Amino acid sequence: GVGDITKYRARDRLMEMLEDVEGNPFTDIKPKLKAECIVLRDIVDSVRTVIDYEDDATTHEMRDNLRTINSCLAKHWPDLRIKDDDYVALQERLMLDEDKQPIDFTQRILTRIFSNGRFDQGGRFYRAWWHNVPSEYRKFITIDSKRTCEYDFSQLNPHMAYFMRGRELGSEDAYSSVFDGEHRQLVKQAFNAMIQAGTPLLNKPDGIDLTEVDFDWPTLRKAVLTAHMPLVDVFFQGHGNHPQFIDSCIAEKVMLQFVKSDDEPVLPVHDSFIMHYAFGDMGELEEAMRRAFYDHFKKDIKVSEEIGIMLPPHLTIRNLTI
Repeated sequence: GVGDITKYRARDRLMEMLEDVEGNPFTDIKPKLKAECIVLRDIVDSVRTVIDYEDDATTHEMRDNLRTINSCLAKHWPDLRIKDDDYVALQERLMLDEDKQPIDFTQRILTRIFSNGRFDQGGRFYRAWWHNVPSEYRKFITIDSKRTCEYDFSQLNPHMAYFMRGRELGSEDAYSSVFDGEHRQLVKQAFNAMIQAGTPLLNKPDGIDLTEVDFDWPTLRKAVLTAHMPLVDVFFQGHGNHPQFIDSCIAEKVMLQFVKSDDEPVLPVHDSFIMHYAFGDMGELEEAMRRAFYDHFKKDIKVSEEIGIMLPPHLTIRNLTI
C-alpha cells in the first residue's frame, strides 16, 4: 500500500538507443497509448488495491474516449516555464510531500481511476505531471511554448450536493456563509471532508490544520451543519466518490469536444481545465464547461478563470523543448 519513485540507471544499450533518436528524446519517444488507462480500485484487507474487471460496452467506450484524448496529449508538449532555481526548489518541495511526486515531464497522458470496486464511483483523471504542480505554479504552465489559461467550476461540490437534494445553492458562497466569511479555506476543507466521509467524523480529519484558529473541530463541524441544513442527510453518507464520477464525466466531455473538433489538448485538474490562452480569450473553454455542466444537471454554474503568466524572455528559463 506504499509507493515511491523507482530510479533506473541507463546501461550502454539504452544509451545507444537514445543516441539514435533524432531530436529530443522527451518529445520524440511517445507515451504508450495502448497501455491500460481505465483502472478499477477497491479496498482489500484495508489496502487500496487495483482489481480485475470484465469489460462491457461502458468500459470499452471510456477506454476509447480516453485513448482519443491521450493521442492528442501525446502530440503536444505541456511544460512549466519557471527559472532553474525555482524548478529545483519546487522539486525539493514535492519530494517532501507524501501526497505528491516529483515532476516527470514524460508523464503527459492520463489514467482514469475508479474506486470502491464500481464504475460510478471516482473516475477522475490522474497520473499526468501537472497533477503534482501546486496551484500557485499552474499559471506558469505552457502548452507548446504558448501561454495558457485555467478555468474552473466555482464551488462545484456544494452545487452538486444541493442538486442531489433537489435544492439550489444559488449565488450564495457556500464557504463564506460560515463564520461570516472568515476562515473560508478551512470551511471548504471541512465541507468537502463531510461530503466525502461515510462516518459522522466526530474527530478531526487528517489534513485539516486548526492550530492557527481559536476553535476546535466540533465547533467547525457544527458551524458547517448549521449553515447548510438542507444537506444534513447528504453529509457523512460517503457520497463523495459519486460526485467525483459526475465531475469526471463532465471533464471527459469538455476534453473530447476540443480534441474531436480542433485536435487541441486540454489539461484537466479535476474540476479545472488548462488550455492555450486563446480559448479563454474567445470564451470557448468557458462555454464548453458551462454546456457540459448544463447537459448533466440542466442548471447553470459560475466559472472562474486565470490567465497564465509569461515571464520576460531575458530571464533564464528551464526549457526541455530545445
